[in-house]
Amino acid sequence: MCARKKVITKLLELTYPFHDGFVAVIFMKYGYYGQVASKVPPGARILEVGSGTGRMLQTLCGRAYGVGLDISKKFLLIAKERLKRCPFDLVLGTATNLPFRSDAFDAVVTFTMVHHLTDKEKDEMLEEIKKVSKLYLFGELDKSWCWTVLLLRLIGGKSVMRKEKLEEHGFVVEEWRDMGGFCLVAGKARRT
Repeated sequence: MCARKKVITKLLELTYPFHDGFVAVIFMKYGYYGQVASKVPPGARILEVGSGTGRMLQTLCGRAYGVGLDISKKFLLIAKERLKRCPFDLVLGTATNLPFRSDAFDAVVTFTMVHHLTDKEKDEMLEEIKKVSKLYLFGELDKSWCWTVLLLRLIGGKSVMRKEKLEEHGFVVEEWRDMGGFCLVAGKARRT
């Protein structure tokens, strides 16, 4: 069973041409997706939680295989077209209830998704990630008071990613690095 879409998901579906045609293109041009993708072990079976229209999975095509999971059917249909030559399955689902067995993946990836979750949902997501993989790789918003975060808060974004949150859930943070733009941090955390 899939959770009900949030208002932010509906808003993103309405504005995705702007994000997909402008913001995601900038992320690709400046290598933000690549900074996270480069941490994925070659040949790894990965799960991207909140895969949206498939831009991160597109970056991973040829390096990894696995599954993209999103709460939006509309985004999954766009991703299906974008990824037709890539070894990724697409699944409708939610970050707080991953429909996969324990240790099903070599790594879980998120990219600019976590700020859409409440603190309770972040807790649930991290427990689910910990269940399905030992390795968590991410590109997420980190700074509370930068222009990107303030804009997202205006449209319903929640709190940003914090190292302490990962540590509370039994992850050891091995990397936490500023990506150099959009208030993004690239990270690598491992389940203890």
